[in-house]
Amino acid sequence: MAVGDGDVRVIHGCMSGTSCDGIDVAAVAIEGHGWSMRPRFLAGASLPYDEAMPGLAARVRSALRQEPTTAGALAGLAHDLAHAHVKAMQELGRTTAAPTAIAMHGQTLYHAPPVSMQLCAPWPVADAFGVPVFHDLRGADLAAGGQGAPLTPTSDFIMYAGTSPTAVINLGGFANATVLPPRGSDPAAVRGFDVCLCNQLLDELARTRLGQPCDWDGRAAMAGTVDGAASDAVMGVLSAQAGSGRSLGTADESVASAASLLGHLSPLDACASAVSAIARTIVTVLGRHEVHGLVLAGGGVLNRALETALRQGLPGGTPPAATAWPPAYREAAAMAVLAALAQDGVAPGLPAVTGRHARAGRCCTTIGP
Repeated sequence: MAVGDGDVRVIHGCMSGTSCDGIDVAAVAIEGHGWSMRPRFLAGASLPYDEAMPGLAARVRSALRQEPTTAGALAGLAHDLAHAHVKAMQELGRTTAAPTAIAMHGQTLYHAPPVSMQLCAPWPVADAFGVPVFHDLRGADLAAGGQGAPLTPTSDFIMYAGTSPTAVINLGGFANATVLPPRGSDPAAVRGFDVCLCNQLLDELARTRLGQPCDWDGRAAMAGTVDGAASDAVMGVLSAQAGSGRSLGTADESVASAASLLGHLSPLDACASAVSAIARTIVTVLGRHEVHGLVLAGGGVLNRALETALRQGLPGGTPPAATAWPPAYREAAAMAVLAALAQDGVAPGLPAVTGRHARAGRCCTTIGP
């Protein structure tokens, strides 16, 4: 069935994560409905915040760090984030079909359940594209007593489930994991959880120790030497996060304190030691589950030092699972799948993952003109 047929939904998903570096957008064709839907990746695009608007990344990081601000400044940030999303989707629209709906996660600025804020004004997006905009995807889960995160295990089941148990590790601002049963199983068997700081810590080290926005390709970490004691100290912070049994959020952004544990090391050794701590924490957590395939996604996949450490550390050398989803656009595509499920009456969060009670709304929808 071709894109453009009446029975195929084309949904553009948008994700701006806690790394605060920009917006990823993905176009997904959805064939079928509910748990039996068949999604297909069409195209993706990324727009750094500072390309969308000079200084936007710093404003987002300031708000994320809970620095004092005004209602007017926060409202202005919501407005500017909306127009950044519009620019990102306009770029996506140059290479793919127009959307029948848009799913917009928004920029997480505060998350301490039951209170959470994913900032981005939906109406400028609806006005620009004239289609329904699904937003505030966490709200229904929070209202139903859940943690509001992680939501992607719901879409992971549709996107990645295979013939054997598979783990999906997202290397974003925080690392989170999904453990999937084989395709055809009850979705209630899906497990998902946040693990620990990931790119937030690595990018902080890159900004403060390397003078660049990130450790490009993990080159600094690969050139450094792991300091065992310092890496163990950071791993203590990360392991406490992994053992908290809840979704991670604003109170867990101990980036400065974790980075300070590496302050006595050279920049290269600090990067290498942080990568080691993150990888070992993820490997320890995943080792408690039986999995036969591994999917790595998120911006951290581009850090070759982190990717190598994870693949070498996983029990039995867990092989990568075959997937048609580009790792950089996994979360943006997931938002599109979650919106399609919401259209079909399936709430974004799974009770066994987020802890919500069985009854929950779908998500808020803004209808375009």
